[in-house]
Amino acid sequence: MTENATFGEILRTARLAAGLSQADLSQRSGLPKPTLSRYENGHVLPSLQTLRKLADALGVGESALLPGSKSPDEMFLEALRVHGIEIDTGAEAQELADSVDEFLHAKKEIREAN
Repeated sequence: MTENATFGEILRTARLAAGLSQADLSQRSGLPKPTLSRYENGHVLPSLQTLRKLADALGVGESALLPGSKSPDEMFLEALRVHGIEIDTGAEAQELADSVDEFLHAKKEIREAN
């Protein structure tokens, strides 16, 4: 997703990433399919209440659908890059996740022991 992505582009990307058709998102959100199409095509913008419905239906935070905001995944990858860490493969991502899991479990055990 580019920095200059519109709400409609972000919504479409999030919908596709969730593996949903417009009809699926319509059913989950309770919003008419033509309205979703108008959002994705940039003809109108949703109200804050509708934004919440869309985010809930997609399983993302509301800010993830707003232009100019970054998803937690993007923020995490950016933080890693600042420290010179690049994740290039799924195996590297899994290895990092396993390491973080081990670290958090060890930290919890130390906390419980004290």
